[in-house]
Amino acid sequence: MAGNAVVILGGGVGGLVVANLLQDRLGKQAQVTVVDRKKVFQFPPSFPWVMIGQRGPEQVQRPLALLKKKGIRVVEGDVSKIDLETHSVQVNGSRLRYDYLVVALGAEYAPERIPGFAGTAHHIYDLESAVRLQQTLTQFDGGEIAVGVSSLPFKCPAAPYETALLIDHYFKNRPSKADFRVSFFTPEGLPLPSAGPDIGNTTLELMKAHGIDARFKTKLKEVQPGKAVFDDGSAIPFDLLIAVPPHVCPAVVEEAGLTDETGWIPVDGASMRTTHDGVYAIGDVASVLTPSGFVPYLPKAGVFAHGEAEVVANNISVEIRGRGKVKAFDGGGSCFLMTGGAQAAFVKGTWFSTPRPSIKFSAPNRTWYMQRVLFEKYWLRRWF
Repeated sequence: MAGNAVVILGGGVGGLVVANLLQDRLGKQAQVTVVDRKKVFQFPPSFPWVMIGQRGPEQVQRPLALLKKKGIRVVEGDVSKIDLETHSVQVNGSRLRYDYLVVALGAEYAPERIPGFAGTAHHIYDLESAVRLQQTLTQFDGGEIAVGVSSLPFKCPAAPYETALLIDHYFKNRPSKADFRVSFFTPEGLPLPSAGPDIGNTTLELMKAHGIDARFKTKLKEVQPGKAVFDDGSAIPFDLLIAVPPHVCPAVVEEAGLTDETGWIPVDGASMRTTHDGVYAIGDVASVLTPSGFVPYLPKAGVFAHGEAEVVANNISVEIRGRGKVKAFDGGGSCFLMTGGAQAAFVKGTWFSTPRPSIKFSAPNRTWYMQRVLFEKYWLRRWF
């Protein structure tokens, strides 16, 4: 097995997929190791359901230890150092050597970057926060609800819009009626900017139909008691604030010298290779240029992490086995947008298409919602 040690940093969507596929294809030809600080995998697409009480925490997480039954080594702990010269990583004071390294550590949250944000703003970008928000919603008796995006970039482009729509439906249909109003803010010029202006305007009309007042090109500067203040001096009042926290690259990645001026790891968009031999980066931690996109970089989203993981797993296995066909990531992806009341829209396309990304928006209906339910069930069964 000399020369075939694959270390995967991060047991999220991308890390899970690449680990499973490598183990399936290589078996005893390689030692596949997953390193994560948590004991469990938590499924982010289900966090909006947790927010509105339609899922409990136990329904949307699985123990990473289940991977051991497949022959995958699981190491719980924080990565303290990535040593590119010695081809090793430090975890819990021990050194793990690698021949292939897949960095899938995702994005971390830095609420402290916005004065007043921590301790006031809620979000659904981790399971614990989604649970806290659900508890807050059950006690909320009405008022101004501000939902938004604090800064760019952020992962899961549809999540803030989905949050606003689900919150609106939740309170309109709660047995104990309460007066409320949902407003929305974001630094983006339109919803889902990577999908283009047509889909952005379609999503905007959907929000207007729900009575959600949205403001764009506004960056959150600080949070004061009962008021969100923006960089242009304007402000909106709130009784409840739900906002995407600022995202940053994990410090250990930056300290390793893997990042560029974007603050993330630059990779070749077709292979997800970094400039370092045997080192790949996938998912939210990676910075992927789009050939002719509506925005310069590929959005940070689980569907892209999944697709990138498939390519990386295939190409590493081809290299180790010495046979097979190398594949390239094509920027293909899709996304559900739940709108409340067992309805969901669906966006699908190829973000690397030229001369422009080829993306289609399907209007909300019950069929897409049921597909969304089945997707959750499939995903958690397939990879565990």
